[in-house]
Amino acid sequence: MIKRPKSESLYTFMYCKMPKIAKIRNFGGRVFYVSRYTPMVTAMVPKGYIPKLISDPDLVYIAKEQTFSLPFYYVKKVFSPSTMRATQIIRKKKGSLWNIARVLGKGRIHSGKGIRVGVIDTGIDLNHPNLAPNIKGGINIIQPSKPPQDDNGHGTHIAGTIGAIPYQGVVGVAPKVSLYAIKVLNASGTGSLSDLIKGIEWGIANKMDVLNISISGGKKIHPVLEKVVNEAVRRGIIVVAAAGNSGSSSGQGDHVEIPARIASTIAVSALNKANKRAPFSATGKMVDIAAPGVDILSTYRNKKYAVLSGTSMATAHVSGVMALYKAVYPQYSVNSFVKLMAKRAIDLPPKGKDASTGYGLIQVS
Repeated sequence: MIKRPKSESLYTFMYCKMPKIAKIRNFGGRVFYVSRYTPMVTAMVPKGYIPKLISDPDLVYIAKEQTFSLPFYYVKKVFSPSTMRATQIIRKKKGSLWNIARVLGKGRIHSGKGIRVGVIDTGIDLNHPNLAPNIKGGINIIQPSKPPQDDNGHGTHIAGTIGAIPYQGVVGVAPKVSLYAIKVLNASGTGSLSDLIKGIEWGIANKMDVLNISISGGKKIHPVLEKVVNEAVRRGIIVVAAAGNSGSSSGQGDHVEIPARIASTIAVSALNKANKRAPFSATGKMVDIAAPGVDILSTYRNKKYAVLSGTSMATAHVSGVMALYKAVYPQYSVNSFVKLMAKRAIDLPPKGKDASTGYGLIQVS
């Protein structure tokens, strides 16, 4: 029996072939997760045995557990249901929210019915009247025995922009889409690399059409994360990710964060009501598209509503548009959807694809 050192940490191992589960266990490792789609395994391993595991010629990469978090976002106002009913916020005309109208262009080409969108985030308010009819499932990766209930608010806001039914003056881009809450972040908006990987793999296993990821993880691309994202895309899943909120006011520099920094994702920057890049919106050559991300009214936790700003808000618009594209062109590949997105986008200065807004403002039609 191996004498276990006191000091041990969680690692994710990626092999060129099959994961070496038995070898990890032989060196005192406690295996917590084995990937169904890639040669990866997550295990708690005594630090003293790491050098021996690293010496394996089949080991491609090893990553120590890392913390991820929501991009810093701005909460302008939060409204109770009664306030929504009693103020001028309520719209009599369905779909009249400025930001939704901005991306619809000539109008909705579909309702999104039958399209499965996974929101990898803090969960979704499962009881929100704007969302409950469209929530078809989900998982709490952090606490698998509990439902993926949103205890932060961010995930619910994202879900509303993607697919809220028209109620209380709020409606989503794709109001009949099937929403799935994939909770990988806690109440404070933080989570781990291994849980993010599990969330993406749950999306693969449950045949999502679109995965919305609004998480910031710095600029270093982790091969294990890149591998699973690429696998999702290879299987036909459109992965839409927030570029991040660490941009400079001058618009200079490369600030796009992972997972948006991974080439196979659709990286989204944020625009204000004047179609100008929001000062906080990350810039860089990996930016693919832009959408409204300033002063966005949507659903919020505890059946409330809120006005938020961030590239997360912009990303939700793009996920909604992608759901509509998928509904109309079900046989398209992910690459074909990117080409369609580029073709329909409204180019914003400077001319052509640029580091601030990518192909420009996304359009449904």
